[in-house]
Amino acid sequence: MPSLGKFVQSKDGTQIWTHATGNSAKPTVVFIPGFSCTALAFEKQFDDPKLLENLYLVRYDPRGQGQSGQPLNADDYRSERYADDFQAVVDEYKLIKPFVCGWSIGAIIPADILSYHGPDAISGVITAGGFPWRSMHGEVANPWIIEFIPRLLANDLNLWGETAKAFVESCVAYPDDMPQLTKYAWMGGVSGQHPQVRLHALPRGQDESALLSVKDKLPFLVLHGTMDKHVLGDKLEKFMHSNFKSVEFHMWDHCGHAPFFDKPEEFNKATLEWVNKITKESA
Repeated sequence: MPSLGKFVQSKDGTQIWTHATGNSAKPTVVFIPGFSCTALAFEKQFDDPKLLENLYLVRYDPRGQGQSGQPLNADDYRSERYADDFQAVVDEYKLIKPFVCGWSIGAIIPADILSYHGPDAISGVITAGGFPWRSMHGEVANPWIIEFIPRLLANDLNLWGETAKAFVESCVAYPDDMPQLTKYAWMGGVSGQHPQVRLHALPRGQDESALLSVKDKLPFLVLHGTMDKHVLGDKLEKFMHSNFKSVEFHMWDHCGHAPFFDKPEEFNKATLEWVNKITKESA
């Protein structure tokens, strides 16, 4: 069976894993996974017939994650490099002003994109359990993840299996109901990341000024769960409405840090309706 997707080369030569499906004549949504995770986690979107009919779906693993290359120097995880990865995907698939859906810390990549490719590079941002830029994480972080992060960075091989399992289970509302095949696939994605990459990628710097320069016109769709153990939804909602003019916010019960997994029907419906709305308004 052939491998899913294909690799594209980022500006510095790093190989970036990508996959595209759906209707290329329709609006594009580019999906970016959270810290240490893989874009394969978006299976409930990339298998949805209605999304495939009405959107062009593209996903990729940023550098240091999933199937993409893992350079080991700190300089390889500068903001510009993340913007380069996105641009390589845009160029390969000939995308024009796509929407970007970022899960968790993947939602900060639009700030990188705007910093290096200008205010018209994207049409809007969908955040799934995420937040808009790196330095404001402390304002919305759940105390649980703050306490857990040192375990992710400690690189203790004796405890890593337990750490990877706890991290994956923290992403969903009801981990005991998560299919074992899915759980171990997600754990494999996390465990495949080189320990040095985690030390470079998580604390990386970022300039949010380009993102804030379009705060009155860049639309956001924020999809969140009341059981999110990583980001406090009430604080995030207040923050988003205080800092951006166009924000549609959904908060779902019985939903954790991965709303695209816990609430796929609601997530997919909200995504499609919002993309269509923004596209019509921009026409």
